[in-house]
Amino acid sequence: MGADRIQAATEVFSYKWHPVILYAVYELESAGYSEVEATIDGISSKVLSDGLSDLCECGILATTETVEGSGRMVYELTEKGHTLVPVLGVLDAWKRRYEGEQPSVLIVEDESMVAEVLSGSFPDSYDVEHVRTGEQTLKEYTDDTDLLVVDRKLEGMSGDEVAARVSEQYGQGLVLCVSGIEPDDDIFELETDDYVHKPVGEDEIKTRIELLLNRQGLGPAAREYLSLRSKQVALRDAHGDSARMMRGYRDCETRIEELDLSSEQQKTLEPLLP
Repeated sequence: MGADRIQAATEVFSYKWHPVILYAVYELESAGYSEVEATIDGISSKVLSDGLSDLCECGILATTETVEGSGRMVYELTEKGHTLVPVLGVLDAWKRRYEGEQPSVLIVEDESMVAEVLSGSFPDSYDVEHVRTGEQTLKEYTDDTDLLVVDRKLEGMSGDEVAARVSEQYGQGLVLCVSGIEPDDDIFELETDDYVHKPVGEDEIKTRIELLLNRQGLGPAAREYLSLRSKQVALRDAHGDSARMMRGYRDCETRIEELDLSSEQQKTLEPLLP
């Protein structure tokens, strides 16, 4: 990347209020000056006015007159501005992981050796728990669980059902599937955020975990996009170029086209893929 490129890329964050103002306008969707001011604690009128002007000058915000001739202007994010929102989400996830409570990970694996390898992939800064069955998972999983690592092939309740029930009950939990079952067309239906086909090395698992946990601060559309794209990556890893002709791959593509994300926003999310 180079220091010069990093400096240029982070210039918009050099002023501490820029990200706060940007996110306030994003949450409000479009808002007048007073509405933005009301949502940000501790900001002076001059600082807000300068910040809004700077972000408009950078092409991150734009102003629109609410009613022609009224003189009342509202601020809204441009396409360029919208592509920065996932970046803020990743920064938020990073801060929570390293400056807050230990991330909570629940591993569901009935093979002891595999469970040991998976557990060993997490540093001491993680709170890791291991269970052997789907039934135990549903008892141990809570609102505070950050990541579920699940094998599809379990005795009794399958990993697929475990992931589906966790997703239905808790919604925003991240799910990493680590399975000896080769991904196929049914991957589109799985309630997983990423899919790794065994055997898998420790370095690969660590990389997948880091990428996944960076998704925590993202919105639903961005999370779903990354889940669908990760499934496509899993199919390509398993089946090569022919994966693009598979029904599961095409189903993911169709759903991606339905998401409320522009092509520029999608490009911003691509670095979070395996």
